Amino acid sequence: MSNDLLFIVIIIILIIISFMVLSIINKKEKNMNTINKAKKDMIDLEAITKNIDENYKPINIKLTSYEQEQEDNAIISYEELLKQKTQTDISYDDSYIFDNEKIDIKKIDLEKEVEISEPKRLNISLMNYEKEEEFLRTLRKLQENLAR
Repeated sequence: MSNDLLFIVIIIILIIISFMVLSIINKKEKNMNTINKAKKDMIDLEAITKNIDENYKPINIKLTSYEQEQEDNAIISYEELLKQKTQTDISYDDSYIFDNEKIDIKKIDLEKEVEISEPKRLNISLMNYEKEEEFLRTLRKLQENLAR
């Protein structure tokens, strides 16, 4: 009886060891497959990149009449805006250049009078006194209700 039990235990241990060895071999094969696939993908990427570099030709886009008008009349910089303005003439006092000539800051000359071709009038309508008082009372009630 004990010999049979010993034999069964040894067979179970051998089966467990064989499963472990097979799983280790399977993992190594998967790792090799992924490495080979990564190398193949890299070669494919290099071929695609080379193909794009050699054969790429940009295509001009046809603009609609509205898009063409917007492109022609677009104001891209502050200087272009100043060139297109007609109401005021701004003169600059000093100019400061920062960041290796990437940023040009100009100081406006406030001493020189600015000519405005047509003065603009602002129509500002204020609430009358009764409406303002009613508005303040409503705000106070709201504040009391929120504080509760």
